[in-house]
Amino acid sequence: MFKKALTLLMPLAMVAPSFAAEWLTELPAAQAKAAAENKAILVDFTGSDWCGWCIRLRKNVFDTPEFDSYVKDKFVLLEIDLPHGNKLTPEQKAVNEALAKRFKVTGFPTVLVLTPDAKVAGGFGGGQPNLAAVQPSLDKALEVAALIKKAEAQQGVDKAKSLAAAYLGIPTDLRNQATSLRDEALALDPEDVTGLHREAKAQRQRAAIMRDLREVKTPQKAVEVFDAWLAKPELMKENLTEVYFMKSNAMLAMAETEEDVAAAEAVALKGADASTAPDAAAVRAHVVDSFKDKGAMLRMIKARRR
Repeated sequence: MFKKALTLLMPLAMVAPSFAAEWLTELPAAQAKAAAENKAILVDFTGSDWCGWCIRLRKNVFDTPEFDSYVKDKFVLLEIDLPHGNKLTPEQKAVNEALAKRFKVTGFPTVLVLTPDAKVAGGFGGGQPNLAAVQPSLDKALEVAALIKKAEAQQGVDKAKSLAAAYLGIPTDLRNQATSLRDEALALDPEDVTGLHREAKAQRQRAAIMRDLREVKTPQKAVEVFDAWLAKPELMKENLTEVYFMKSNAMLAMAETEEDVAAAEAVALKGADASTAPDAAAVRAHVVDSFKDKGAMLRMIKARRR
């Protein structure tokens, strides 16, 4: 019986993957390895002993053979853990906290792709279900990293164009982590050939909107802030969709009836119709799909309030 079981197991052992992903824990070591191997750095900012989505991401994506195979020729892996327990020495904890602050990480998990000199090239957030869900973001980040490298050999407006293309290739919600790229491009492009000066203005306006929300304590007050901005002629079209979506979310937070949910949907659809994104039609379709069962959405909202 034992010999038969061993015979059955041997083929499995023979086809076991020869590569197992190695996760470094110090940025300088990751930078040195990435530079030597001409790779990008994939950084997982995680809370390994308290963040449920971080644990799911590790299980569903990072600890799979598919991920090992995908990253082995592309990335050096770096884990920056911020646990609640005593897994780390006080010194390592302080280093990791400083890195989270340096890269403006405010939610977990956050996954960033860096160049060997630690410039942000992209990434994603949240507990994604599988490699297929994150691979497009990582592939795009590699393209951005290549643009950043290309810019290193350029000068003047040509360099500004490459840096601007890299910055605009980063997901909107991660561009705040890549302001050094933007600022370098702006300095090289006083005539705004790249159009990046307008993007920087839109980003400053988004920051002003968020400042107005800092002291807001209720959804009703948030709606008032959004209505005030929507009434301003200086509200840029680049920010219109986001303001509508945030207003819709605030309306949902205080919804009591399906009619309230429908009113929030109408606001979200205004946001979708105002979108300047290339996939604006997909944005609208997502809104429609999200609101298709208003009764279920209302029950979920009320359950969260308990």
